[in-house]
Parts: sequence; structure tokens; C-alpha cells
Amino acid sequence: MSLEIDSRIEKYLSNSLQGLNLLYSAKLYGQMLVLLYSCIDAMGLLDAPPSQIKATGDSFKNWVKKYMLGDPRINFNELDFWAARCAVLHTFTSQSDLSNDNKAKELQYYAGAKDSPQAKLFAFTTPLIDGGKHIPVHIEDTYLVFLKALKTFCHQLTTNCKNDQAYEKRLNKVLQMFSL
Repeated sequence: MSLEIDSRIEKYLSNSLQGLNLLYSAKLYGQMLVLLYSCIDAMGLLDAPPSQIKATGDSFKNWVKKYMLGDPRINFNELDFWAARCAVLHTFTSQSDLSNDNKAKELQYYAGAKDSPQAKLFAFTTPLIDGGKHIPVHIEDTYLVFLKALKTFCHQLTTNCKNDQAYEKRLNKVLQMFSL
């Protein structure tokens, strides 16, 4: 694997993390989620079999399942997260086609101290709404788990690129705008 590939991965991650941190620090959580979901789309594609040429719901869900769901701070499944991604990216709401069809739950994000009375009340009452259709999700936990997952994934991506040129070739296409 060339130094250029290492540099390309590092630049993409640096740019993404800088954007996420700016949005998170400014408490622009909805906009942060757009970027976070977008990053997972790209990372899901880069983790998929090398013959895959575009990001899909399956590549997103597989990445989430592989890199995020093992963390105890995550209280949703990959389908719920995919539905939340679709909801936020398409309508900037918590409702998606999957949640409207009762195939996924709606993620209701909240921020701040989890032990505050408001957060405890929110976390307790949210699952009671609409017969259990909603899941309370702490946005900071989701963000921190994503950062941890990204670090783990980068090691795997580097290994994949070293072991199979097809991964490196696709990486060059996916991250081509970060070649400088």
C-alpha cells in the first residue's frame, strides 16, 4: 500500500472529524447526524466486498452492525439506524418509510447529561409513546461510539488495502476528492 493511500485515508478522516467536531461543538446535532450518516455510507462501501461499486442500505447496516452495535451505549439495531439515516437525510425528521411501515423504530435523539432529571424523564417516557415505536438515543454516546468505530475500521481498511488491490482501487475512486 502506498503512502498516498495512507495520506488519502488520513485526510478524509481528518476532514470528516473536523466537520463533525465543529457541528457537535456548535450543538448543530441534526447537521452533525447528516455528516455522520454520510460517513457511514462511505465507510460501509469501503468495507463491502471489493466488487461493490456503490453504497447501499446493506453496506450501511453491515458497517453499523460490525463496528458500532457491540458497544453497550448503543440501544438500537442496524435497521433502526438505517431508518433514522433515511429520515434525517430525506426529511430531517425521525419518520422514515420503514418506521411508518412499523419495520423500524424511530430514534429520538437527546443531548446533555444523561443523569439530569429531564434526560431521565425523556429516556423513561420515550419508549412509551406510540406503543413502543420510539427509542431514546443519547447523541453524545452515538457520536463517541461512531468515533471509536471509525478508528477500528481504519485499521481494517488499511489491512484490506494491503491484502487486496481491489480495495485500494475502490478507495481511490471513493476518496478521489481528497487526493491533495
